[in-house]
Amino acid sequence: MSSVTVVTFYKVVSIQNVHKLKREVERIAFKENLSGTFFATTQGINTTLAGNRKGLENLISLLKDTFLIKGLEPTWSESFKTPFKRLKVRIKDKLLPLEGDFDIFDLKGNHVDPKDWNDLLEDPEAIVLDVRNEYETRIGSFKNSLIPETKHFTDLPEYIQNNKEVFKNKKIAMFCTGGIRCEIASSFFMSEGFEEVYQLNGGVLNYFDKVNKEDQLWKGECFVFDERVSVNPDLEEGNFEQCFGCRRPISNEDISSKKYKKGVSCPYCYDTSSDEDKTRFAQRQKQIELADSKGLKHMGKSARK
Repeated sequence: MSSVTVVTFYKVVSIQNVHKLKREVERIAFKENLSGTFFATTQGINTTLAGNRKGLENLISLLKDTFLIKGLEPTWSESFKTPFKRLKVRIKDKLLPLEGDFDIFDLKGNHVDPKDWNDLLEDPEAIVLDVRNEYETRIGSFKNSLIPETKHFTDLPEYIQNNKEVFKNKKIAMFCTGGIRCEIASSFFMSEGFEEVYQLNGGVLNYFDKVNKEDQLWKGECFVFDERVSVNPDLEEGNFEQCFGCRRPISNEDISSKKYKKGVSCPYCYDTSSDEDKTRFAQRQKQIELADSKGLKHMGKSARK
């Protein structure tokens, strides 16, 4: 069975003409039959794309040569299925919305190479903070990490402000899936007066890629925002499915629950979702299954004509 190559990367960099960037990325992506997400802002780019390796490399060359976006550090992996149904290239106001008066270009945490990350995990003077959403942390995290259990990334500032004493006089080391959330969160921490701020360069995915499995201090799997749902420390597709009612990762045990219905509900959302929502989700699932049966899974180049 042939595999699909997946690449993830981001870059905080000033971009003058995001509309031209969007057009050129779409041109190359449609030509190379790539799928996934590409977000462009005046603050930089954030992307996960899937397709053939050569096509992905051509797009990266476009970013480097035409738009002079240097220092990209892509993380590569393989998937036995296309992890995205379509291509989505969007212009956004910010890389990530986070309230606060801070400049991500001026305030930057120290990037820690994955091979040096274990030292921080075992440093008694460091607090290693998982800045991902609660549902992501449920299936895996680093040993000795602090999990704030925030529902959304936008909840993080309130958590930090309410727990300043916890972080006082400590090294603050953050991690997330690919690094972009830590990039923003480190700027926020520094705007609040914290000085020793660190972030895992390239996130958990880069750690999986660069650190030998026997030396890793990760427990479980890592949630990803595509149809793989999770990857293991070998960067292979994990063992979780996803509830499309609440978007949480679910295990085989969850699927065997009476509260699970494909595309509608799972044990984590059954009691909180309304009957109206369940009906709407069930109708959506029927439409998805109908499209799949007709071979209309992907809304790419052909759908745009």
